[in-house]
Amino acid sequence: MREELLKGLTEEQIKKVKACKNAEEILALAKEEGVQLSDEQLEAVSGGCGKSLTCPECGSKNVRRSDALSRDKHYFVYKCKDCGEKFRK
Repeated sequence: MREELLKGLTEEQIKKVKACKNAEEILALAKEEGVQLSDEQLEAVSGGCGKSLTCPECGSKNVRRSDALSRDKHYFVYKCKDCGEKFRK
């Protein structure tokens, strides 16, 4: 597990994160605990995949990811830091 993910968490929260089986469970736990994940923590959850995305509008690789919650599941929303385009993958 990448250490960036655990920064700023309590010992109890760290134990809960380590018990999670996948990224979706970690995101659900963050919502349940009321923890806002930083960009660095989101990158740790995703394994850094956010950096390899390309903006569909301008082609920039300067894309950041945040989590979102729909009625039944979590999903990721991406935002281009250059043109402001928001998109889902």
